[in-house]
Amino acid sequence: MKNKVFLGIVYLVFGVLLALGPYSIFPVCKASMMAMRCQDTAKAELVLGILTIAVGVLLLIIKNRKFRIGLNIAAIPIGILAFLFPNNITGVCSNVHMTCRALTLPVLGIIGIALVVFAGINTVYLWRFASKGEIYDGICIDFQ
Repeated sequence: MKNKVFLGIVYLVFGVLLALGPYSIFPVCKASMMAMRCQDTAKAELVLGILTIAVGVLLLIIKNRKFRIGLNIAAIPIGILAFLFPNNITGVCSNVHMTCRALTLPVLGIIGIALVVFAGINTVYLWRFASKGEIYDGICIDFQ
């Protein structure tokens, strides 16, 4: 129970940081006449943040361990994309003195990596240690 609530809250925090961070907490460049790459990154991170929030809400609601493992596995590509969008896919402004390069890029990278690590560790935890009475012999699972 503690793991379920803690995990859901952590995913909600990651999701809010991904969704709202590039617009308020660690902002990208302001929208102007020119379309900037960092604004596209902010839009992509908004979508990834909403997906992470959805995973967090589902983890708070769902009790089935296998479904929770699947949600954690689904969070890994979200974290990878959260890292790749500002670094490789869309990128941020090339000037090193812009706020998106100095602040948004490292923070989104850290959040993406933390999301991947957290989801991976929790997947292993749920797979190995939270089985409670399940014996896995390599072929099937017996509940005893």
